[in-house]
Amino acid sequence: MITLYGIATSRAFRCLWMLEELGLEYAHKPLDFRGDDLRSEEYRAINPNARVPALQDGELTLWESMAINLYLANRYGADEGLWPDSPQSQALAYQWSFWVMGEVE
Repeated sequence: MITLYGIATSRAFRCLWMLEELGLEYAHKPLDFRGDDLRSEEYRAINPNARVPALQDGELTLWESMAINLYLANRYGADEGLWPDSPQSQALAYQWSFWVMGEVE
């Protein structure tokens, strides 16, 4: 089972959007970054940085919205056309993903 931590008014929105685009079943834990939700021992065991989003997919725990979305696209998105089928196309996907993170924000 996939679990995503974070509220839609944070960067968790990107991951919620990706999960919906992929049509995946997931549990949403809407932890708010503006309060004490992220400081709990339980959550810091998931993300020691005490930030959102974080994702758990089976044994994998991952944080950082772009890392989560690239993982989801790679793991679940090939059949949906959300993951490139060659190393060259993957490199371009990484390039534009990092560009968005550095320039658009």
